[in-house]
Amino acid sequence: MLYTFTVVVNLLALAVAIWLGIYIVTRSPRSQIAWLAGLALWSIAGYFLNTILALNPPPSPSLMPLWVRPLLWFWPAGAFEHGWGNWLQGWQITPAVMIWHHVTLLIRTGHMNPWRWTRVVIGYIFAIAAILGQRYTGLVYITTSGDPLYLTALVPGPLYPLYMFGLLVFTCLSLINLLRSARAAPTVIQRKQLNLMVSATVIAGLAGPISFISYRLDFSLPRMVITLLLGSAVFMIGYGVARYSALIEGRVIGRDFLYNGLVILLIAAVYLFVVWGSVVIYGVPVVAIAIVVILAVLTHSLVDVGRRLFDFLFYNRETRELRAQLRHLAQRAYRAESLGENLSSALETLGRFVHATYGLIILFKDEDLQLAASYRWRHPLPDLQRKDLVSDDVVRLLQKRFAQPLEEATLLIPLYAGEIQQGVLILGPPENALTYAKSDVERLLEAGDRLADLIRDAHRESEHLAQLTQIVQISPPKLNLDGEIAARSVEEALRNLYDYAYLSDCALAKLTRIQAASSNSGSTHLDRGKLVYQTILDALEKLRPPGEMPREPIPRQWYPYLILYHAYLENKPNNEIMMRLYISEGTFNRTRRAAIRSLARVLSEMEATAP
Repeated sequence: MLYTFTVVVNLLALAVAIWLGIYIVTRSPRSQIAWLAGLALWSIAGYFLNTILALNPPPSPSLMPLWVRPLLWFWPAGAFEHGWGNWLQGWQITPAVMIWHHVTLLIRTGHMNPWRWTRVVIGYIFAIAAILGQRYTGLVYITTSGDPLYLTALVPGPLYPLYMFGLLVFTCLSLINLLRSARAAPTVIQRKQLNLMVSATVIAGLAGPISFISYRLDFSLPRMVITLLLGSAVFMIGYGVARYSALIEGRVIGRDFLYNGLVILLIAAVYLFVVWGSVVIYGVPVVAIAIVVILAVLTHSLVDVGRRLFDFLFYNRETRELRAQLRHLAQRAYRAESLGENLSSALETLGRFVHATYGLIILFKDEDLQLAASYRWRHPLPDLQRKDLVSDDVVRLLQKRFAQPLEEATLLIPLYAGEIQQGVLILGPPENALTYAKSDVERLLEAGDRLADLIRDAHRESEHLAQLTQIVQISPPKLNLDGEIAARSVEEALRNLYDYAYLSDCALAKLTRIQAASSNSGSTHLDRGKLVYQTILDALEKLRPPGEMPREPIPRQWYPYLILYHAYLENKPNNEIMMRLYISEGTFNRTRRAAIRSLARVLSEMEATAP
């Protein structure tokens, strides 16, 4: 039972280590931290493979090709002929410790100064010396005896205490680096990921002292204990680095980590079942299980990478052309007279990219609508109202949403520059499908954000827009003509939520309930500001869904309330909020705009029912 359990645990740890290394690298291919962390995980995976080879020594091959010999560099000569003893002396855990030490130095704030590089170089020299010493001499381990299921199967050599001391020193240095980084972390979520890496380093570091004590006391400790410690540390390191890299790069991993892991686990389990049948029925060497599991995890983890690579080579011409057009537009955006021409060129590239039957870019100009650019459109603009085109997020239009000849419009993408909607992008149905794919919509949203920024920059050069902006800045905030409170007024109040002096003079201070409560004698402007503050809190609580706060992943209906609460009441950074909700920056901005408008509507309804 101990043999079976040890083999299964090492196989599982091997698969997880390989998968996590690939996952980190493929999600952050430009991150040096991700690549080094992946190398550390793959190095620890070699330890698990080493244990499997020692427990199931493969038979000596009849022919040893030259290209195979470099793959066996870690193991002593004659490993096939001398059984489990030579296999057990093969793989070293030292490179993983030194690579992880390098990672922790990169995580530290500041640049890699000469002292940090010196420590890195010393660590790698120590790792190479340990590998050579175990490979060619008996200074680390003299010989083998006993049962490979237990740690005492290896007899320590004269340099073994020095070897263990070096591992302990660099493990402690890694721990110190992570603790200092966690203490200096600017956000709570970033600190949590660093603390998770601290715990993983401690757990992995216990393997060294436990092994040393076992050898010194000649206590037959099962090798599986070390595998469990390293396996737990591998998972914690992989998850921590994945989330830390996503946080630094301003993205979220959402449920991608869980889904990807479950898919790889199921695929590896199927391969494992098939190969195990071959071992039982046909007598295939047990080590074949490890090789097949490695190949299964490797090939299926790289499927998405290969698909993206070939998409880039063969199908991404339109994407590159679109980005080139947008860069060209950015260079000429300051010329207002060329805005329509450049928008038409960009829209044409965008329409060909998603195979749209037609497309329109409609800009908001005061209360009027202006057709700024069109693609495959030969009709006059139908009678549209600005309120029909105002939207906080992309809208998949129903049939006949607009009048002819725009009745077949399929997609409406608002063009927001900051909190102001500059206009809309309307697309007809795609040529070869009923609706646009989710990936196409995501790319359209990205392009729409850039187009909106460029339109805003071009308009800012216009003298007419400058005059309008000046008028808006001079005019005091006021309620909308239809009685509703302006979302801009609510947003400004939220941004200055703890400035009672500002709140006492803002548009919300003119609400009936505020005026009535502040009319008492002795009431100051600060008291009026506190009343505005409390009114905003009361309205915000109405956005809170019923029930207790759910655990992660948080349901979507909580997003508007939590975004406003964390962003304005707790002053948390946007990246931290996005990480907690597992949403992208675009979704965060659209949800925040919608939440502010909902809060403004709640305040308007409270004002309408005030006595």
